Amino acid sequence: MRLRPLLLLATISVALLAPTAGAAAESPEAQAAFIRAVVQAPVLSAAVQRATAARERIESAGRLPDPEVEGMTSRMNGPMGERSTMYELNVRQPLPKRGERAADRDRARASAAMAKADFAVMAGEMAADTAMALADAEGAAARIRILETQLGRLDAVLRSVQVRLAAGTTGRIADRLTIQTRTASMQLMAEEERLMAADALADARARLGLDPEAPLPAYAAPTRADISADDAAVLRLAAARSDEAAAMIKMARASSNPMTAVGVRLERERGSMGEEDTIGLAFMSEIPWRSRRYAVAEVRAAGAERGAAQADAAAARYRISAALARVDRAERLAELARRLSAETLGRLDAEYDALVRSAGVGGSSDSTVLMTVELLEKATDTELQIIRADTAVRTARAELWRYVPAEQFSL
Repeated sequence: MRLRPLLLLATISVALLAPTAGAAAESPEAQAAFIRAVVQAPVLSAAVQRATAARERIESAGRLPDPEVEGMTSRMNGPMGERSTMYELNVRQPLPKRGERAADRDRARASAAMAKADFAVMAGEMAADTAMALADAEGAAARIRILETQLGRLDAVLRSVQVRLAAGTTGRIADRLTIQTRTASMQLMAEEERLMAADALADARARLGLDPEAPLPAYAAPTRADISADDAAVLRLAAARSDEAAAMIKMARASSNPMTAVGVRLERERGSMGEEDTIGLAFMSEIPWRSRRYAVAEVRAAGAERGAAQADAAAARYRISAALARVDRAERLAELARRLSAETLGRLDAEYDALVRSAGVGGSSDSTVLMTVELLEKATDTELQIIRADTAVRTARAELWRYVPAEQFSL
C-alpha cells in the first residue's frame, strides 16, 4: 500500500504556511456590525433605561423649594363685651443650605456619567463573552473539519487493508482492528467537538437574546492598538464613582449648614375702634447642633467610597495590562506553532519518503500500515495544534472588548 506524500500531507501545508484567521484584524465594518448586535440585546435595555433616567434627573437637580403660604383667622370676645376679628397671612420662602444645590447638581451629573459608563461596561462584558463563544465555536468547527479529513484518510487505509485481507495477501486482521479502534476514537472526538460548537453557539445566541435559529454576527474583536487604558469603560465607571463620592462629600458638608427661611407677615385686626394693620418680616434658621456631627460621619463614608473607586481604577489598569500581555503571548505562541509545525511537516514528509523507499526495497512489512496510520495521526495533531493556538489568539483578543473605549458602545 503506497500513498503519495503530497496526497497525505498537502492539506496541512496551506494551514501551516498561511497566516491564521486570528492573526488578521477584522474590518471596521465587521466590528461595527458586531457592536450593533450587542447593543441591541434585550438584556441591555434595563441599563439603557437607567442611563435615561439618570440623564433626566439632571434637570431637577439643585431645585429650589416652593414658597409656602399660611393663612389664619381668629375672633376675640373680651370681658367687657369687646369683640374683634383678626386676619393673618404669612408668606415664607425656604432657602436651601449653603452649597447644597451645587453639590446636588454635581451628584446628578456624576450619576448620569456612572449610568452611561455602566452601560458601556455591560456591553463590553457581553461583547467579550459573545466573541469568546464564537471563537470557541469556530475553533471547534475547524477541528471537526480536520478530524473528518483524518477519518476519510483512515477509511481509505481501512479499505486497502480489507482488500488485502480478502485477497489473502500480506494484510493482518490486527491492522484492521487497530484502524477501526482509532477510527472509533476519532469519531468520538468529532462528536465531542460538535457538541462543544453547538453549546458555544447556543451560549452566544442566549447572550444576544436571539432565537435558536437566528443568524449570529460574525466574530469580531479589537486589536491591541484599539485599546486605550484611559478611555476604557471600566475606568470611566470608576471615575464617575469617584466624582459621585466627591459630590457626596460636598452634600455632607452642606448638610451641616443651617436651613433658613425668610417671609412676610401681614396681619389685620378689626375691632370696635376700627382696623389695625401690621406688616412684619420673618427669618427662621435651624440650630445645626446634631447635623454637624452626622455630617462628619457622612464625609468619612463618602471619602471611603472615593478611595474604593480609585482602588477599582488601579485594579482595572492591571487587568487591562494583563489582557494585553495575554494577547501578546497568544500571538507569539501561534507564530511559534506555525513555525514548528512547518518543520514538523518537513520531517513527516521525509519520514514518509523513507517509509516508501524501505517498502519498495524490502517489500511491505507488517508494520507498514501502522506506521502509515501514525504518520496520518501526526499530521492531524499538527493541524490541531495550529487551530488551538489560533483559537487562543481569538479568545484573548475577544476579551479586549471589556476594555475598549466607552464611546464604542453608544446609547
